Formats: sequence, C-alpha cells, structure tokens
Amino acid sequence: MSLISFSKPSDTEILKKLPTKNQFIDFVGEGSVLQNLNETIYIRTVKIEFNKQEILRNVIYVKKGISWIFKSIESASSA
Repeated sequence: MSLISFSKPSDTEILKKLPTKNQFIDFVGEGSVLQNLNETIYIRTVKIEFNKQEILRNVIYVKKGISWIFKSIESASSA
C-alpha cells in the first residue's frame, strides 16, 4: 500500500469529534500519517484554549478499507 495518494479526514470531521463548549480550537501544523503492515493511522494535533490554559490533543483516526474511523483523542506532548 502506498502513501502517495489517499484521502484523509477533513478538519471539519475532526472538529465534530472535539468537545467545543466555551473553547477556542486551533489546528497545529499538518496532520501526520503513520503506516505499518497492519494499519494506517492519521494523527491531527489541535490546541484547545479553555479557561486561559492551552492544551494540546491528538485526534487519532485509523484507516479501515477506504474509510477513516475515529479512534481516540489523546494528550499530546508540547515538544
């Protein structure tokens, strides 16, 4: 399988998975794709500003066939 051409979850789809009540959300950089023999994972980092604090989260999708399936939202390190 090649990474040269494939679709990825849109920013709109990603925003639908985030809790947005009284929060400001901004995307950080570009999404990244990780691929091995068993799976393809798409990770998009977002910055959430809530109560004057900035929190980084990774929104993770896994490729199933031709579709991306939401997997989880995890803490991201601020490298």
